[in-house]
Amino acid sequence: MHILAPIVPLLLFLLLWGLCFKSQNNWRASFLSAAVVWGVLLTTLTEILSLFKLISFWPLLAAWSFCLIAVTLYWIRAIGNPRNLFTNFRFPEASGTEIFFGSGIALITGIVGLIAWIAPPNTSDSMTYHMARVMHWIQDQSVADYPTHILRQLYLNPGSEFIILHLQILSGADYLANSVQWFSMVGSVIGVSLIADQLGADQRGQIFSAVVSITIPMGILQGSSTLNDYTVAFWLVCFVYWIFELKSKGNPRTALAAGAGLGLAILTKATTYFYAFPFLIWLGLSIIKTYRGKGAQLLGIVALMVIAINLGHYTRNYDLFSNPLGLNQETPIGHYTLNYEASNAVFSLPEVISNMVRNTAMQLSTPFVSVNLELEKGIALLHNLIGISPNDPRTTWPGATFQINSNPFDEASSGNLIHTLLIIATIILVLFQLDHKSEKKKYILSLLAAFLFFSFYLRWQPFQNRLLLSLFVLWSAIIGTTISGLQKRWIADMIIIALLIGALPWLFFNESRPLIGNQNIFNTSRAKQYFTREVFGEAYTSYRDSAKQLATSTPQCKQVGLYLDANDWEYPFWVLLQRDIGKDVRIESVNVENVSAREYSQFPEFSPCAILAISYQAGNTIKVEDTTYLKTWRSSRVSIFVPK
Repeated sequence: MHILAPIVPLLLFLLLWGLCFKSQNNWRASFLSAAVVWGVLLTTLTEILSLFKLISFWPLLAAWSFCLIAVTLYWIRAIGNPRNLFTNFRFPEASGTEIFFGSGIALITGIVGLIAWIAPPNTSDSMTYHMARVMHWIQDQSVADYPTHILRQLYLNPGSEFIILHLQILSGADYLANSVQWFSMVGSVIGVSLIADQLGADQRGQIFSAVVSITIPMGILQGSSTLNDYTVAFWLVCFVYWIFELKSKGNPRTALAAGAGLGLAILTKATTYFYAFPFLIWLGLSIIKTYRGKGAQLLGIVALMVIAINLGHYTRNYDLFSNPLGLNQETPIGHYTLNYEASNAVFSLPEVISNMVRNTAMQLSTPFVSVNLELEKGIALLHNLIGISPNDPRTTWPGATFQINSNPFDEASSGNLIHTLLIIATIILVLFQLDHKSEKKKYILSLLAAFLFFSFYLRWQPFQNRLLLSLFVLWSAIIGTTISGLQKRWIADMIIIALLIGALPWLFFNESRPLIGNQNIFNTSRAKQYFTREVFGEAYTSYRDSAKQLATSTPQCKQVGLYLDANDWEYPFWVLLQRDIGKDVRIESVNVENVSAREYSQFPEFSPCAILAISYQAGNTIKVEDTTYLKTWRSSRVSIFVPK
């Protein structure tokens, strides 16, 4: 039951903050408020405990227990008579149609939650760095940098993994790792309905917005994973909602909430910079105009909150990479060299148009190869007109070729066809009708500007669709608001019903975590499910057998070195070695030649009794400092080396 320690404070925050909101929508605003307070608290605990190398079970349990007691006492004092609490939470009546749509939302949410609980983390990025960095932090009892062949474990924003870290330590396993994205899906649906309220939607429009959000195909696929795109979407939704509140109320508490949402979004993923910038401009101009000098103070509070939340990560990046934002290009030494630069090499109008067109075209993908080929021909023709290749290396991910993905159930590249068409229709209906509220137009222009900044800076890449999830979530508010305003209500109802029915294939046929099929999450062992996304052939057998070999060695090896390249899967080694050898097995990367090698000074006592290496990158011997290791076992994927 100790896993409830970080969860119960969130629920109490939800109840406590309900006292502060007297509107009909108070429970939703309370939820967002509670979430950002909990997120800031979790980040603060992580950074403070890390300084003293105390990130372990008992310190975390004690810290969360203290928070729980403090919040409970404050809660009891604040509410006085418990009946006062429930008088503040008012749930409005709903029509039969609205209840039906709400049931659809609950069904999708429940199924995705079931998948998140049963299936283990198994996306490629999770195997490479998302989950691997969590295991290093648990082992080191600190989020400080460490030597690794995979630098993304160090410099990429760690917000989502901070949450997984707490859940994993307190639960003792990774069963709750996927719940971070699932919770973010739920929170985004709630937050989107609130933004729709701010945009002038009635209850029907708010429910429509929630349906649009929950049925995003990419969102359904990611909602049960350990990627972080839904997590950043949720924090951005919190930020945008509090922007509306700050513009109307102009008080420091609301500024703190807006800053917390933005700070947590930045801590989770760097794409936040592109998506939040237009909203910051809108906010800045609005509150300076309305509140003048006080507006500048409010913006200062937002900025200070953002810096405070990200200060630990910025400091670690600056210390190791001389840049608080980390690396823009990663070129580790090894047989497989991951050599990429995230930003475009040239910034001009044709290149920006090219990226915007390709990013949009990827969302229009269908399961029909012939249709996608025709779309690709149209994109190529357009590129000819603007005088640039659709595969221009200056604006394209190295080694990638532009093509429309025909696999709709891939969580890295699935398109959002219907939602994209609804976005286009919304733009036409809102921007070209003079009688609409200016707030709606400003909101749409902010989203369009965010997409422009994203396309202006980042190279096109085959897995770009998942990075755009945040924008689709934010678009849901204006889409639902616009649909609900259609004069013929039956047309609006049919669109929402079509979205709910159309979401079903993505629920059942998630390529990484399928509910049905020959190898689904119910009839496949958990250990094997880690390798559902494997692209390496017999990776599962190789990883499994290598762990068993070390487990049966005499004496049993308790210190294992890893010799990997920048894109190799590390996390399965942790899972299998801890299962077969024990939780006390020590795992570190050896022969690291990038900038993180300087962190070896933190671990002078580590002396591996065996080294696991990916087979293709190692010969018959590996030398680590003064010790030579000989290859004694080899599979199709993994080799084992022991001291000579």
